[in-house]
Amino acid sequence: MKVRSLAALIVIYGITQAVAQKVPTFSPRDYPSSQYLVTQASHTLGDVTIQIIQAKRRKPDGSAPHFCRAWVDVSRGEKLLRRIYYSDMEAVGASYGVFVPAIQPSADYFALVKEGDYDGRLLLVDRQGVVTNLLGGFFFVTADGRFIVSQYSSDETGLAVFDLQAHRTMLQSKEVPYQNWYKDGLGYFFAEDDSPEEENTAIYRLNLKTAKLLKSTIDPKRLQAAHKVRFDFDPRQFSDCVSR
Repeated sequence: MKVRSLAALIVIYGITQAVAQKVPTFSPRDYPSSQYLVTQASHTLGDVTIQIIQAKRRKPDGSAPHFCRAWVDVSRGEKLLRRIYYSDMEAVGASYGVFVPAIQPSADYFALVKEGDYDGRLLLVDRQGVVTNLLGGFFFVTADGRFIVSQYSSDETGLAVFDLQAHRTMLQSKEVPYQNWYKDGLGYFFAEDDSPEEENTAIYRLNLKTAKLLKSTIDPKRLQAAHKVRFDFDPRQFSDCVSR
């Protein structure tokens, strides 16, 4: 009997946990305009719809959400394929919220970037409604349009590289140095030090064929001659926790 009772308790506990972890739906009455700025936006990729709802606290009062709460729903017709819920995105001294890049990286993907909580994410939604969730923040697309290079927004460093043509993650790691990106005749690389001096500077070249970072050095003249990469997405250009 004791064994059966314990098993029953485990089942009940499992059900309770499943219910507790269920993502809540957005209910307008829970977010009165006197306390929240609620914004919604809807985008399509083929027959897939991506809806973004964000509730921004007008004035923090100590209760959750302290700054921003968001829902990202991916649907096809009436069917909800995926719901991503961010319960309380903390500002942590930088951008926060779910952002839609003004220029999308590929005709085959819809990109969103989540900022805040020291955990930036790059969400890539494909034409089947499948979501790839990568380390995210600032990103750029390579000149040939094939790869998206995403820099982690966090208190630690990180990098993700996704092949937009082969539809796969090439590289994702938090075991990388801080990145200042450049491009020269040999390809893309980043330097740990953005202020070249007389001595050679340590750099890491991104090999897009092998999906590896190769450490080497570069002399100051070559570093100065290299083109500094401009990010295609910079969250600082957008309003925090405002759907667009």
